Amino acid sequence: MKRILMSLLAVWACIAMVGCAHPITMNPDLAAVKAAGAGVTVIEKNVGYHIPDAARALEVTTPGGGGDKVRYFPYRDLEPGLYAALGEVFRGVTKIANPTDKAAMKSNGVSLLITPEINTSSFSESIVTWPPTLFTVKLICTIADGEGKTVQVLTVNGEGRASFDEFKSNFSLSAVRATNDALAKLVKALASSPELRK
Repeated sequence: MKRILMSLLAVWACIAMVGCAHPITMNPDLAAVKAAGAGVTVIEKNVGYHIPDAARALEVTTPGGGGDKVRYFPYRDLEPGLYAALGEVFRGVTKIANPTDKAAMKSNGVSLLITPEINTSSFSESIVTWPPTLFTVKLICTIADGEGKTVQVLTVNGEGRASFDEFKSNFSLSAVRATNDALAKLVKALASSPELRK
């Protein structure tokens, strides 16, 4: 009887684990973001960025391997990297809590406001391991002037891949690589935009 009970418990444990969502992070390597800014001519403007509290608290679930899923907080995880990326391109960066408070932006010398939108996806070829082998980050930045008029919308796509041998010690590796890639491309896109240098 004890054996049957143990077998049933083992089966229940396996069923409970199938399809579960494992936590990972998209936290970028800030040294890699800084490296992307090497050789960039700084734009002599102060910019602000705005991430709503609801977006910062948003948890996303996407596919992993073995029928499992992964979950993470895209805006919260990516925010330090966004700040670093903007700092590589612009003279100053300020976090803006209320984008309609034009007086506060003016007092901080903010001439451009950047609002990011983040879309992600993940995938794994493995039927055994759950960490994603492929992760993508689509970063859409709407850039407005001090009056709220859209100056430009920049879109960059980051991709990160990781094999089992690599991610067995870092389950978030493909996500981190995708974030690094997207932020490096954002630095280049911002720095090369004639509109933002006007």
